Amino acid sequence: MQRMSGIDPMFVYSDTPLTPMEVAYICVFDPATAPGGYSFEAVRAMLVDRVPTLPELLPLRRRLMAVPFGLDHPRWVDDPAFDLDNHLHRTALPAPGGEVELRAKVAEVMGRPLDLHQPPWEMHVVEGLADGKVGLIAKIHHSVIDGVAGVQLMAHLLDFAPEGRPTEGDGPADGPRWRPPSLPSSVQLVAHAIPNLVTSPLRALGALREVGKTAVRMAQRALDEETPPLSIPLGAPPTFETPVGAARSVSFAELGLRQVRDLKERFGVTINDVILAVCSGALRTHLAAHDHLAGSDQAPGNPLVAVVPISVRSDSPDDDLGNRLSAMFVPLANDLSEPLDRLHSIAQASATAKAQERAIGYGPMASALSEAVPPALARPVIQLGISLGALRRARAGNLMISNVPGPDFALYFAGMKMLAAYPLGPVVDGVALNITVQSYNDSLFVGLNACASAVPDLPALARSIAHELGHMTAAAENAYDRMGSIERRARTARLARLAS
Repeated sequence: MQRMSGIDPMFVYSDTPLTPMEVAYICVFDPATAPGGYSFEAVRAMLVDRVPTLPELLPLRRRLMAVPFGLDHPRWVDDPAFDLDNHLHRTALPAPGGEVELRAKVAEVMGRPLDLHQPPWEMHVVEGLADGKVGLIAKIHHSVIDGVAGVQLMAHLLDFAPEGRPTEGDGPADGPRWRPPSLPSSVQLVAHAIPNLVTSPLRALGALREVGKTAVRMAQRALDEETPPLSIPLGAPPTFETPVGAARSVSFAELGLRQVRDLKERFGVTINDVILAVCSGALRTHLAAHDHLAGSDQAPGNPLVAVVPISVRSDSPDDDLGNRLSAMFVPLANDLSEPLDRLHSIAQASATAKAQERAIGYGPMASALSEAVPPALARPVIQLGISLGALRRARAGNLMISNVPGPDFALYFAGMKMLAAYPLGPVVDGVALNITVQSYNDSLFVGLNACASAVPDLPALARSIAHELGHMTAAAENAYDRMGSIERRARTARLARLAS
């Protein structure tokens, strides 16, 4: 048994039928590189071999069990009933198998919660894509991984070459040698929780101490005249505030990584700043096209606010693949009309928010509180808050935008070269739009997941994201040309003065 720790249990306690806390990858593969071509049987055989070889901290054969009476956080336990066929599914798109059909299939999968009575993940191999391509919808509960851990999981499951790697599984496909014990009884779960119950007062004191430290750091930063003021923009504009329903809308975009890096280097900002600015411009265009949503959101001084997760994962090999996250809140400057003005405003706001997070340490405080509050209290309080729409009414942000660095080399799945990998993050009440970005090879792949009733025409927003990068690049080129023209005129004037 392994106890859930840190903020991981909060993702379980936040689960509702309408807002399952799940992340996904939507991948597209080229079967032409696979030795012998594509077959579902080859994919299954590869997973039969690969799943048992995953590190101990990747619990794909483990399920969650609650401790009776909510005495402590749930336990990860080996599932003696684990059957790959409960998690691996074969499906096909209707003709013509284009992006429209793929989006519909992904939305269907994202709108259906995982079964937490078995290991919380599933894969759907999608056949019938246009041009003979093969798709994969891989979904896993957020309590298992965050974005950075997802990249590590991808590295364990995929290969560096079409030939794959030698078989390492713990037995043949028709009879693995893995023999887990039976599920623990209620008595065993309580007995396993007793040591944590004994130390719970110490964890509570630790949480109070961490909250006190955070309060002191916030006060010191507020009194420091040399640092920017604290900014947690509660009361963000009401855009996308519709209560979240079960239906999902998904869409995809692809950005050129070289273009993004050029902007980063030219203006001395970060890749994340450029991504946020691209999303800002796209949202500005989208809101203008749906003026019934815009209202006062485009008014000066009232921009949308993005909740931006920050990884606080250490480089230690002992750091497991759960969630190591904090967050910053970044005004998106969509009230500014010029692309470069938005970029500079966002870069400044991001630097301030990041420095604030580092100085104050929201992540450690959240983990300490999660460790200290017993499930018997945490789960009902969180569920009550969700049912009352507390997060939606507080509106710390309008949407979530996350950016995760991925591999800069090709990966293969059962011999098939991965052409695209679109990440999807969860939708929660109050944050009905999630935009997740991950780099792979020479591209940034953008996945958009939204409550279908809250964000109209999501594919148009995806197209606007792709177009906005071009607008920003053109604005940068124009700015460069103007500066060059000014410098040339100044040089001519200096020469003229010297000649006279």
